[in-house]
Parts: sequence; C-alpha cells; structure tokens
Amino acid sequence: MKKSVGSIVRGKKFRYGGTAVAFTVAFIALIIVVNVIFTALAEKYRWYIDMTGDEIFSLSDAAKDALAPLRETDQKVTITFCMDKDAVEGDRSMYYIHNTAQNIAAEFDNVEIEYRDALRENKYLEKFTSAMSPYVATTNVIISSGTEYRKLAYTKFFIIDSEGTGEVWAYEGENTFTSAILQVTADEMPIAYFTTQHGENTSEESDAGAFKQIMEEAGFEVRDIDLSKEEIDEAGRVLIINDPKTDFGGKDDEHVGKSEIDKIDAFLDGLGNLMVFVSPENAGKLSNLEEFLEEWGVGFTPDVTVNDQENSVSTNGYSVVGQYLTGEENLSSSIYKEITSMSSQPKAIFRNSMPLRHTWDTDSYTTPDQCRRTICDVFRSSDSARLNEDGELGESGTEYSLMTITQEYGVKNNLDYSNYVIVAGTSDFVASEYIFSNVFTNRSVIHSCLITLGKKNVPTGIQYKVFEDYDLDITTAQAETWSRILIIAMPAATVIACIVVTVRRKYK
Repeated sequence: MKKSVGSIVRGKKFRYGGTAVAFTVAFIALIIVVNVIFTALAEKYRWYIDMTGDEIFSLSDAAKDALAPLRETDQKVTITFCMDKDAVEGDRSMYYIHNTAQNIAAEFDNVEIEYRDALRENKYLEKFTSAMSPYVATTNVIISSGTEYRKLAYTKFFIIDSEGTGEVWAYEGENTFTSAILQVTADEMPIAYFTTQHGENTSEESDAGAFKQIMEEAGFEVRDIDLSKEEIDEAGRVLIINDPKTDFGGKDDEHVGKSEIDKIDAFLDGLGNLMVFVSPENAGKLSNLEEFLEEWGVGFTPDVTVNDQENSVSTNGYSVVGQYLTGEENLSSSIYKEITSMSSQPKAIFRNSMPLRHTWDTDSYTTPDQCRRTICDVFRSSDSARLNEDGELGESGTEYSLMTITQEYGVKNNLDYSNYVIVAGTSDFVASEYIFSNVFTNRSVIHSCLITLGKKNVPTGIQYKVFEDYDLDITTAQAETWSRILIIAMPAATVIACIVVTVRRKYK
C-alpha cells in the first residue's frame, strides 16, 4: 500500500529523522560559526600556547617590564610594515617580526599596527625618509610616535653568524622593538660619543659597530667625534674611548684651543660619563690618557696579560672569566645585582686583558674642589690567575682588577650629583662574539653600567631566542596528556551528548 507524501511527512519516523538531520546540520553550522569567531578572537587577543623551548612566539616578561611605562602615557606608537598584511604573513623572514609586533599591540592599548605598501604608498611613507636615508624598502619596519621614528631593516631583528657564513642563528625582535619604542617615546635622546683619530676602528663591520648597535639599543644617539677639532654637545651623556692605539692630545701639547684631555676633563666636570677600553699592547702608548685616568684612581699595566687556566673559556687561559664581587657591598655589586640573582650566573669574559692598578692609597679621594671620588673593582680575576710578563708566567695567589668604576659625587648649583668613569683592561670585552651571545653576559654588564650612568630606560634581561632551540619544550607525559585531550576527551564528549539525546527521545 502506497503512502501519500503527506502521511510520510507526518509520520513519526520522518519527524524524528528530520529532526536528527536538522539537529546535525545546525550543530555543524554552530561548530563552524564558533570556530570562525574563536579564530578571529584568538588572532586579535593572541590566544596561543607557545611550547617552543625559547618561547619564540611569545612576549617575554622582560620585554613587558621594559615597556611598562607605555601604560602610564597617552603616547601613541605605530608599527608600520611596508607591505600588505598578506605579504607580511607570507614572508618567512617577516613572519617572526610580525608575530612580535602583534604580541606587543595586544599587550599595550596605545600600540597599533598599520600596513603600507612601499611600492604603492610611497607618498605616505616619504615622512620616514631623509637625505641620509632617502628610501623606504618593502622589508623596512618603522616604529613611530609623533614626529619621532626609527626605520629598521628586517635584518636588525636577527643575529647573523659573525664568522661570515651568513647563517641566521637567533631572533632578537623583542629587544629591537623594545629599544625602538623606548627611543621614539623618550623625552630626550642622549648622545653617546665614540672617539676617533687615535687608531680606533669605528666601522660598522667591526666590533665597534656591534658596540654601537648595543648603545643604539639602549636609547642613545651614537656619534663619532674627533676631539682635536670638535666640541662635545651638551646632550652628550657618555664618551667612549674604545681601543685607541695612539695617545690623546695632552695639556702641554701644541694645540688650538682646548686639548683633547682638557675637553674630556670639561665633559666630566659637566656631569658627563666616560667609558674606556684599552688593550695591554697599546696601553704604553697612552701616557696622556693614563695620567688623566690616574686622577680618577686607575692606572694601566702595559704589555702584561692576565692568564687563568682554571677560570678561562679558552684552552690557552687568556679568555678569563671575570669574578663577580658579590661579597662586597659597593657600587659594583649593584651594577650586576640582577645578573647575580639568577640561579645560574652567566660568565663575563675578559680576553687578553691587562691588570688595572688603583693609584690611590685608599679607595677614596677628595678633589681640590671638594668633590669625593670613590673607586671599586667591577670584576677581578680569581686568585688562581697569573700574569704573563715578557713571555713568562708569574705566581698565582693574587686577584687582579679587570674592570673598575670610579664615582664622583658632590654638590653643584645646590644639587647633589654623581658621574662615573668605567675602565676595562681589554677592548675585547665588547667584541661581537661576546656581546652577541646568549652564553656570556658582557652585553648585560654594558647595559647595567649604562643604567648606573643614568640612562634609566635601558631594556635589560631581554634574551635572544636561538633558532636551534625551536623544538617543542614539553615532556613525554605532557605530550601524552594533550594527545588524550584531543583524541579521547573531545570525541567522548560528543558520544555522551549523543547518548543523552537518544535516551531522552526513548523515554519521551
């Protein structure tokens, strides 16, 4: 007997079957809608779990702490990518940079991201050009606030092998972004001067170029200066003498106007700061500079090198591990307080370093104008170190000074002040292999010194993220737990829901 269409539609089997189909379609549609909404929210609010060893896709607490002042200001910061968003996301090199920018924008309400194609919107991007840098490339990343901006090549966000292989081995996007943001939002841009015309290598490809990059990261405008011809700007905060090979013009030398030593002296009198890195093979040629530094309590020991076979990262014993002076309550212990508070203290390396001398009978000295100067060691060798003099190694049992800091404090214009002179017995302390390393702490020491010199917004503690540590950093047990959740729990929840529906229908 044939049933009519109406009777089929009104039949119990059709009604329940139709309901099941409708429920299934509605459920699938709901899942799709929820997935779309969740994906959009996850992208906006960065709802991701970063399980890589170095958390390369997350914003570290150190970066958040360094950028914390942004929360207390209404300054707007714009991160401009110079290509369309799709192109940025599809570019392998830009992917990491874009991810960090998104993390920062999600964390701070006054940071926004914009996308401007450099090929189509060159008129808009003209405001980020100058006579020295007249073009904007598609791979540039621009951080701006008001009229201040930093235009960065994408290579600035990565660490490239210093041996010349060109291999990109680490990502430093957090540090690069943080430094640039602090610079464009700073009330002032202090100047860091690097002296020239004494055999210093100041090229961008040299170790000095790496040192300059560290200073720029710390929020300084970096300039070279020839003290025999140029004056130091009032905005100068620190003067850096790095690996000079010939002496500075002294007070008794022939000169026009102030001598170089006079200018250094006047700069310090004006509350500037001085950092000196001198190699033992050149120290004997720098009598004028040494005579000046002796007034700040420190002297050289030319052609003498510290060797410490027990505390060295090289087999020859000349890459000496500096000893933290944590047992002494003085200025040096405050410089690396954060470093020494770590459970595993990284090493500061002094390669081919001469021992420094304290030139005062005590650690303090009062100047003729009643200013008080105090010197202390920042790093010493261990007592297993020996001195290499004329090719012969002496006896061990003495700790030798590797880096010193002298503080002058007094009153000027009815205000208390302090300024500093920091001296290291080697120029290799700022070699790129040490300051661009996650293993050694030379870079962190420089940053800590800069904070002591009065540059408060120096980002510290932000580590490079090494691509070699890209593997998921979870245990086998954790992996099995996640597998159970994804493979068992979710299907089980679906089965339970189906059983509940079936039982309810049966007893309805």
